[in-house]
Amino acid sequence: MEGGRRTKGAYGVMQAGRGGDKGALGSIDALRGTKRPIAVVDDNSDDQFFLRRELSFLFGEMPVITFANGAALLHYLQDHCDDERPWLILLDLHMTGMDGLRTLEFLHGRKALNDIPIVVVSGTTDKREVHAAFGYGARAFLPKPLSRWDFVKLLNGGPRAENRATT
Repeated sequence: MEGGRRTKGAYGVMQAGRGGDKGALGSIDALRGTKRPIAVVDDNSDDQFFLRRELSFLFGEMPVITFANGAALLHYLQDHCDDERPWLILLDLHMTGMDGLRTLEFLHGRKALNDIPIVVVSGTTDKREVHAAFGYGARAFLPKPLSRWDFVKLLNGGPRAENRATT
């Protein structure tokens, strides 16, 4: 596998590799039943609804919190202790206010927050934005419109493919 990333098509599912792990997010089984929420950061209410529905399908009663932009997420993270912090962040890149890349850039430099995996869920077709997101610590990229199959596969640490789109 080249470059430690997983891809599907030119702008499809991509994962940042972590050596011999089970996928960019690791195993989600250990987090089932946790009280820690999943954060959805997207200014589109339809996308928020879709992600909430898919997360409910996957995890049942897992708490999901939504934010309209990165600034709202950062404010939440600043005011909440470890057991209230999200264990996963799903982040759009294009939002009003603080966008996804600026949010990733801010989080990337914060050691106390590096343990929260961030998955970019975006409709971008700009390869430079996708590369920048990985450079700022995103663990995976899922293109919009989002496929339930790709979403489930990523969250379950699905098999990796060779990197063709990002090299």
